[in-house]
Amino acid sequence: MRLRDVLEQPGVRLPVLAGEGELDRPAHLAYTTDLLDPARYLAGGEVVLTGMMWRREPADSELFVAALAGAGVAALGAGEALLGPVPADLVEACRRHRLPLFAVPAEVSFREVTERINTVLWAEREAGALAARSRRRGRVATLAAGADLAEVWPATGAWVLTCTGRAVVGDPAGTPHDLATGQRLATAFLRADALPTRCRIGDREFHLDAPGPAATPGTRFVACADPALLEELVELIALDAARQDRARRIERRLAAQLADVLAAAADPAEIAAALHACGLPTTGPYTVLVASLHAGSATVAGGFGETAGIGFAKGAVSPKPHDADGAAVAVVEEMVPGAAVAMVAGEVVAVVVGPDRLGGLRETARHLTTAARGTRFAAGVSEPAAGVAELAGALSQARYAHGYALDRPDRVSVVGSDELASHDLLLAGVPRAVRQAFADRLLAPLRAYDADHHADLVRTLQTFLACDGSWTRCASAMHLHVNTLRYRIRRIADLTGRDLDRFADRVDLYLALRLDA
Repeated sequence: MRLRDVLEQPGVRLPVLAGEGELDRPAHLAYTTDLLDPARYLAGGEVVLTGMMWRREPADSELFVAALAGAGVAALGAGEALLGPVPADLVEACRRHRLPLFAVPAEVSFREVTERINTVLWAEREAGALAARSRRRGRVATLAAGADLAEVWPATGAWVLTCTGRAVVGDPAGTPHDLATGQRLATAFLRADALPTRCRIGDREFHLDAPGPAATPGTRFVACADPALLEELVELIALDAARQDRARRIERRLAAQLADVLAAAADPAEIAAALHACGLPTTGPYTVLVASLHAGSATVAGGFGETAGIGFAKGAVSPKPHDADGAAVAVVEEMVPGAAVAMVAGEVVAVVVGPDRLGGLRETARHLTTAARGTRFAAGVSEPAAGVAELAGALSQARYAHGYALDRPDRVSVVGSDELASHDLLLAGVPRAVRQAFADRLLAPLRAYDADHHADLVRTLQTFLACDGSWTRCASAMHLHVNTLRYRIRRIADLTGRDLDRFADRVDLYLALRLDA
């Protein structure tokens, strides 16, 4: 509200005595006082009304006006009902401090002035609300007509981010386009007990919200500086998500058919047809990924979310688990070094393809599982499949690699084709019950003996194998006499039925220790 709008309201004229050039100052309420120094009660922007009861001598005008100017008030209205016309010293003080001063004639009450101010304020607020509703309807209509979200998004002060901290919509020069800042916002979003929430980074405060009742790893969210825009922006991303979801349903159905065809090791011609339906080329190379995101003992159905990357390539991702471990399958084009590929685990995953194609996936998963407390990510990535005929084999590689990743204790475990020759990966293809039975058959007698006799046979076996069967190195590492070590090794042989002088028996015991880890 401008002071000029109040003075021009119908009714008795309110003469302007000083500050004629300052009448466009914004004001937001009326405040009545007769204190000589009311500064501690003022927040700035008020129209102060006074009956001048504070004035005992001309010097008081300077004290009073200086206090008002220091508090940032918009204007001063001096009532003439009690003490008569406004004194010249008050007019002069207002001119010195460039504070607009108007007289309130005796026939005009402060209540009437206050009502004039409130009338202007109400009209402006109603006009602002009407404009906001009109703008909101226009944005929604434009989006529903097929516009991209970026076309209806505010130019500054608002962003859409993924749960890995990547800004996908919003001012490219804005703060959240710094990935470190985006990741801090994503962490605050995922850890929020309730939405909306706030996050302060440096001297800036961001308001965060998203469609739905809670923050989940697969959700995009809004970060904006103006909380008044938050509800409208959340509505926009909800509408955009619903529109995209309709398109993704078709894509996911086709991707599920591709995963089913690969799992059945179908004819190459049938696989090529399924690839073509997904928009993928019928010539390789391809990469197959099997991945899962878990929260505690449950698989997260909401997915992994988009990742930061240089670019995105086409990919076909199954929308439902295709393995007993609740993992999803993704097939993507192999890409040039340094590019990024969007994929799915549960529903959405990502992997970076290039010289360090697994490093980007590990880093992104590490951030998400840190922000989303209690989650664990496991993925297996095949070596590149040269063509359609190799895809079924690549799926088997990725599944075995995923099983190996699940067996690791790490919060983020990504196994790639460089580890396909490991004996651990070979063991990952053996059913868990069989592996555990094998380890128990060889090690249970040793554990029982250690418990009954306060011995250390299991650790002795571990150290002996780690020293490549060297008696002197093992005895030195365990601070034992060689004869004591020989006695323990004979006892191990008696209890397990394995001769540690034989290479094959050493391999059996080594694998049992690895499976028992």
